[in-house]
Amino acid sequence: SQAPIVEPTPSSSAVAVPPSGGADGEGASPGWTTWLLPLALIALFLGVFVLVMAILAPMFRSARKERVATIDQYGLASLRPQTKQQASPSAISESLIQFGDRVMEGRESTTRTMRLLERADLPWRAGEWFILRVVAVIVGAALGYLLLSSRSALVGLIVGVVVGLLLPTAALRYIARRRARAFEFVLPDVLMLVATSLASGFSLLQALDAVARDAPEPAGKEFSRALAETRIGADVSDALDHMAERMDSENMRWATMAIRIQREVGGNLAETLRITAATLREREGLRRHVRALSAEGRFSAYILIALPIVLLIWTTITNYEYVSLLWTTLLGVVMCVAGIVAMVIGIFWMRKVVQIEV
Repeated sequence: SQAPIVEPTPSSSAVAVPPSGGADGEGASPGWTTWLLPLALIALFLGVFVLVMAILAPMFRSARKERVATIDQYGLASLRPQTKQQASPSAISESLIQFGDRVMEGRESTTRTMRLLERADLPWRAGEWFILRVVAVIVGAALGYLLLSSRSALVGLIVGVVVGLLLPTAALRYIARRRARAFEFVLPDVLMLVATSLASGFSLLQALDAVARDAPEPAGKEFSRALAETRIGADVSDALDHMAERMDSENMRWATMAIRIQREVGGNLAETLRITAATLREREGLRRHVRALSAEGRFSAYILIALPIVLLIWTTITNYEYVSLLWTTLLGVVMCVAGIVAMVIGIFWMRKVVQIEV
C-alpha cells in the first residue's frame, strides 16, 4: 500500500513581508489629501487671525478720529486738506483694509452694502467688510474640509466656500432688518413725544433734541444723527428724509412729508403728528394681526424648505456611499440640478403666498 502524501504546512515562524515600492517608490506615494490637511489648518489659523484683527481695528480709533469721521459723512471732508492717517496698532490689518477699500471702490454693490452697514449700526468701512467676507470664505473652506475630509474633501471645500460667501451677507441683512423693525416699532411713541413737546411750547428742533435724549434705541441714535446734520447746515426736513432713507422706513417718510407740508402751508404740527402716530399705531396692529394669521403658512414653508437640506446633510453623514451617487453619476447630477431648480421655484412661490402687504 502506498503511504499517504502529507502536504507541508507553513511554519508558524514565517512572517508576511509587505510588498515594497522598490527603488522608484511606486505603490507608496501619498494621496493629495496628505498635504491638503496642513494647508487647511494654516488657512483656518490665518483666517481667524485676520478676522480678529479686522474686527478689533475700529476699537483702536480715538474719540477725536470718531468725531472727524462723523463730520466726514456729511460732506465736509472735501473742504479740508487730506492729512496722513496715523499708524494703527496693526499695520497688517490697516494694509488689508486699505486694499479692501480699493477693491470695493466703484462697485454698484458697495452703496447697498454701506447702507446696510449704517442701518445695522456697524462701524465698518467697505474695506473691512470685504476682508470679513474673504476671511469667511477661507474659514468656511477650511472647516468644510476638516469636517468632511473623511467623506469627500472636495465636497467639504465647495460647501465651505458657499457658506462663507452667503453667511456674512445673510447675517448683515438680518441685523439691519431687525434694527429697522425696532425703529418702526418705537416710531409712533417717538412722534407722540414730539407732538407733546410741541404742544408744551418747544420748537421743532427742541422737540427733536428731547427725542434724541429720551427715546429708546435705535430711535435715539438716529434722531441724534439727524440733529447733527441740522447743526452743520442741513434743513431739518432733509435731515429727516436722510434718516428715513437710512432706515428704509416708509412710516418715517410719511411723517417727514407731514412735517414738510406743515412747514410750507402752516397749521397745527402737534395735532398732525398725533394723527400720524395714531395711524401708524393702527397700521402696526393690523400688520401684526395679519402676520399672526399667516404664521401657520410661513412655518409650513420653513419646514418644506429645510427638510430636503437637513435630510441631505444627515444622509451624507450616515450613509455617504448611498447619497454620493447624486454627484458622482450623470443621472445624479441631472437630478440635483432639477431638484435645486424646483426648490428655488417653490421658495419664491411660497414666499409670495405667505407675504401679505399691509
